[in-house]
Amino acid sequence: MEVKIRQMSHDVGVVLPAALGLTVGDRYERHQMDNTLVLTPVHQELFANPADWVGFRDSIS
Repeated sequence: MEVKIRQMSHDVGVVLPAALGLTVGDRYERHQMDNTLVLTPVHQELFANPADWVGFRDSIS
């Protein structure tokens, strides 16, 4: 898929098609390998909030 670099205020950016299923506010890390840019989603720590897991063990046993 080809995209175009655009001027956005004092920065530059890329507009990504809605078909990718991205949501405003999603966070991505940018990696650069030679002349290739790679975006990978930032996932929150799975066990960061212990309250999310209350009752989980009982629900699967």
